[in-house]
Amino acid sequence: PGGRFREIYYWDSYFTMLGLKESGETRMIENMVNNFAYMIKTYGHIPNGNRSYYLGRSQPPFFALMVELLAEIKGDSTYASYLPALEKEYEFWMDGAKRLRSGQAYRRVVKLPDGTVMNRYWDDSSTARPESYREDMETATKSGRDKKTVLRNLRAGAESGIDFSSRWFKDGKTLATIRVIDFVPVDLNSLLYNLELTIAKAKQVSGKDSIANLFRKKADARNAAID
Repeated sequence: PGGRFREIYYWDSYFTMLGLKESGETRMIENMVNNFAYMIKTYGHIPNGNRSYYLGRSQPPFFALMVELLAEIKGDSTYASYLPALEKEYEFWMDGAKRLRSGQAYRRVVKLPDGTVMNRYWDDSSTARPESYREDMETATKSGRDKKTVLRNLRAGAESGIDFSSRWFKDGKTLATIRVIDFVPVDLNSLLYNLELTIAKAKQVSGKDSIANLFRKKADARNAAID
């Protein structure tokens, strides 16, 4: 992204790829998609950025859009090539969904009272972020709330990529009131809708029509829930 951010960041990279496409830099786009597929294979997800202390969280799941962008250039066989990575990222976001009861939440999944499963931003840690340790500790201390809850919400806000917007604040003004994990965000669920459709496309290209239909049904259910 530039400035003090001298390493790769997840969702920023998709917009970099849009510029690379305009510039005809297909090889660089493919290299970036391969790097992200490697991260998914190695860590089970794409971290916020490529630093070890980012491993507890991801960022908005743009990998499917990256694959789609590359497929527009190289053809539909691209979908099949990245199917294992697409599926593994989906498993990361949906971890725990099958065990939830209505009204419960676990990691990045939430089961609504009507039984619909949707997603939220999260972080597996509830400590101050190493990259913003002093600021996070000050926010948690001043909040008057449980420190671990505040720190996890700050981390979840970083996973959202919108760190930090008043969108997440209970009072609409103050960072100390942050409550990211209480939201089922429309943007995240729209990206996961696209991921489900992309997996369906990859399954179809791979000749697995019945599983493709299953993922289309998942996408339709999420679409209806978003509406």
